[in-house]
Amino acid sequence: MWRLRKVSGRVFYYCRVSKSLSFGISGLVILLILGFAVAPFAPFHPCRWGKVPRDEPPSLSHLLGTTTLGQDVFWLTTRAIRNSLMLGAVTAGLSVIMAMFMGFLAGYLDERIWGKLANEVINAFSIIPGLPYLMVLAFAFKDYLNIIVIGLFLSTIGWAWPAKALRSIVLEMRKRTHVYTGVASGMSLSRLFVHEFLPYILPWIATQSLNLIRWSIGMETTLGVFGLSSMEEATIGTMLYWAMQYQALLRGIWWWLGTPIIVVVVLISSLYYFSMGLGELLNPKSRLARVRRSIWAG
Repeated sequence: MWRLRKVSGRVFYYCRVSKSLSFGISGLVILLILGFAVAPFAPFHPCRWGKVPRDEPPSLSHLLGTTTLGQDVFWLTTRAIRNSLMLGAVTAGLSVIMAMFMGFLAGYLDERIWGKLANEVINAFSIIPGLPYLMVLAFAFKDYLNIIVIGLFLSTIGWAWPAKALRSIVLEMRKRTHVYTGVASGMSLSRLFVHEFLPYILPWIATQSLNLIRWSIGMETTLGVFGLSSMEEATIGTMLYWAMQYQALLRGIWWWLGTPIIVVVVLISSLYYFSMGLGELLNPKSRLARVRRSIWAG
């Protein structure tokens, strides 16, 4: 209990000193509550058509109105938030694992054949044009698309740029004394990574994961607008697709189109500010600057 209070106290302190972190956490907490705490209490499956009266404006009975398809926009939005965040988590998890493996291999074994091969693979995947590549994949496998499959597709290119960044970090870190000591003590490559590299790159992993979640949600939204997402599932992209298909804005059904736009802006902005605030928080130079400012203020 004491440790939990200490951690929560630190979180509140950092939120006070970092406005970006405070904004990011606040937005994410609200969206997480809507997506994972509120969504399970939907009185019916939000994706089913004809469950409520059509084209009803926002009211007490339907907080965000209803769609032409007979869906409640509020419950549909909570489901879309959950699915979009799950998609982001799948993409970020797979991409970070692949980036750590390939980036460490390319950086630590830079002079050897396996390191050079890993570096060439990273460079090859880095220059793939993301949107056309994903559109081709989504069209080819449109009958098999779901949240997990889309996350797998996104992760096939999402890992490349983080791997390039990690390679640069490893190239610099491998010259440090503690790494030479680990090699001299007979550590295997996996133990060397876990004990000598991983503790130093954990902040980088955290910020990269948030950036990948943000990127994957943006890409899925783009694919969804083109009708190349899982159309049976509620995501921010599919909400925009159906609203545009039924000319929601021209017919005055602004709440159908406006809700997913506001949600995606808040979601991506929250992830961006949270990532930026977390980077400042974990950066030793930023921490030293805050200590100096507090000393001067005192």
